[in-house]
Amino acid sequence: MDCPRCGAHNETEVGSCLSCGAPLAEAESLPTIAQKPLPAAQAKPAAPRLAQGAPPKQCPNCMTLNAATFKFCARCGTPLGATGAPPSAPGPAKTAGPPKPAPAAKAPSMAPAKPAPVSRPAPPPPPKPMTAQARVPVAPAKPSARPRARVSAIARDGSRSADFVLTRDETRVGRDVEPGEVKLDQDPFIAPLHAVFRFEGPQLVVHDSGTANGVFLWLKERALQSGDELRIGRQRLRVEWMPDEPEELADQPVWGSPNPGYTARVVQLLEGGGEGDVYPLKPGDNLVGRGSGDVSFPHDGYVSSKHATITVGEGSLAVKDLGSANGTFVRVNGQAAVTAGDLLLVGEQILRIDPA
Repeated sequence: MDCPRCGAHNETEVGSCLSCGAPLAEAESLPTIAQKPLPAAQAKPAAPRLAQGAPPKQCPNCMTLNAATFKFCARCGTPLGATGAPPSAPGPAKTAGPPKPAPAAKAPSMAPAKPAPVSRPAPPPPPKPMTAQARVPVAPAKPSARPRARVSAIARDGSRSADFVLTRDETRVGRDVEPGEVKLDQDPFIAPLHAVFRFEGPQLVVHDSGTANGVFLWLKERALQSGDELRIGRQRLRVEWMPDEPEELADQPVWGSPNPGYTARVVQLLEGGGEGDVYPLKPGDNLVGRGSGDVSFPHDGYVSSKHATITVGEGSLAVKDLGSANGTFVRVNGQAAVTAGDLLLVGEQILRIDPA
C-alpha cells in the first residue's frame, strides 16, 4: 500500500507508514501526492523496502525487529533511530535549473543499533529482614490482680496517710514486710511481723502474730473475758476478776478497809510492761472518763469526759463505748473477723478497713 502522505510503498498488513509514520487508515482524508504530478526530471524511484547488508532496527517500545530503512515501528509506530540512508521525500516542482544531485548516502554502520532506553518505574525496595528480637512474640501483659479490700492508715488529724490494697489471700502487716504489703516501718511499737490479713472465702480475718503490743479492734459494745485488754485514749487497761483472798494465818484475821463488794478490777499497764494503778469495780456499771468516774484519767487528753462503761454482772464482764471521740478498742485474742468500716489499732497506727 502506498502512503497517502509521502507516497512510499508499504506492506498491506502494516498499520502506519514505514517512512513518515502516517496512519494508512487515513488514506481517504489526507491529500495524496498523486494529485500533483511531478516532472520526469524530479521523479525519483522509491526507496527499496530493505537495505541490503544493513542491520535491522529494534523497536524500543515493543522490541519488534524492523528494516534498517524504517523510521517508525511497523507494529506500534514508535520512532526508530536512523542507521541507514533515509529515502528522499519528493519536494515541490522547480521551474528552472537543472536538478541538483542527491547527497551521497552515508555508509551504514556495521555495529548493531542500540535500542533507546525505556523509562520504567523502579521496583520497590525489598523488605528489610526482621531481626531475631522482632520475631520473638511479646507475651501479653498479665492482668492485674483483682482488689478485694483496702486498708487505709488514718493520721492523728483524721486524714488518710496511706492506702494498702489487699489482692492476695494473705497480706502481712509489720515493719519488715514486702513493699506490696501493709508496711509500717515508722512506728517503733510495731513488730517486724505484727499481724496477717487473711481471706477465708469472702470473709476478711485479721490474725495477731502474738506480739507484745497486740492488735486492738474498735468496738461499740462487747462482752469481755477476764484478762482482756482495752485501749482507751493513751491508756492500756486489763480487766479481770479480783484475785482470791489469801488464806488466813492461824486464827488471826487480816485487818483492812471494809470491802464494799468489789468483785473485779481494772489494772493499768505501763509502758515497758509494768503495772500501775489498780481500780476496783463494783457490781453494775462503772464509768471510765477523764474528769470523773469510777476509773478516771484526768491527765490524758485523749480520754473523753464520759468515755465508756464497764459492767460487772453475775459472772460476766462487758464494755460499752459512750460515743467517745477516739473510740474504745479491745485486744484481738488470736484472730477476729473484720468488715468494711472497722478500725484496728496497731502500735500507734489506726487502720481502717475499706471496700475495694
